[in-house]
Amino acid sequence: MRIQQFLFRSVLAAALSTGAIGSAWASAQEALNNFVKNRAFAEGQFSQVVISPSGAVKQRGTGEFTFSRPGKFRWEIKKPYPLLLLSNGSTVVSYDEDMGHATQKPIGNAMDSTPVALLFGSKDVDKLFNLKDEGVKDGKEWLVIRPKDKDNLFDFARIGWKDGLPVKLEIHDALGQVTQLELTNWDFSKQRSASYFDFKAPAGVDLIKTQ
Repeated sequence: MRIQQFLFRSVLAAALSTGAIGSAWASAQEALNNFVKNRAFAEGQFSQVVISPSGAVKQRGTGEFTFSRPGKFRWEIKKPYPLLLLSNGSTVVSYDEDMGHATQKPIGNAMDSTPVALLFGSKDVDKLFNLKDEGVKDGKEWLVIRPKDKDNLFDFARIGWKDGLPVKLEIHDALGQVTQLELTNWDFSKQRSASYFDFKAPAGVDLIKTQ
């Protein structure tokens, strides 16, 4: 349950984090489209806050992420407890280190209509989401994203851009809960090998495969 509520929210939020190339672009929407078409891999760090509908902070976390198109990603929470979500493009593994528990399932088409498709996939953005430029606020250029598929885990999201990179993200779900992420230390210089995205179960950890 911790992975589903905390780790998966992180990945969905990060999936919206699509940086532009260079510092000059006409709109946040254009920056998004450029990144999806031209950035094949990246690494970075994140900090996350989950806020309840009442405004209370439910959880905080920090970690690192890596992706390689199409479909390969590694999203790793370091604090408050170690959690890992990993995909090699065909399967997704969630691993809770504290509980010594790992599950694997096919990636399928389920991610096509989620924000994950923006960062890790190769789909056409405008076929999956409604996009709207929101203008400049607090020194950031904002983009609002709404899924065309109403049967989704989030209602809408906002991405704040600065200097051609996404620096702030807000994910709003149908129940009023908000997940906020700050993305830092983007690195586009390292392309990881395919084996980096394969899960290697530590000794004593059972990998449970599901459909």
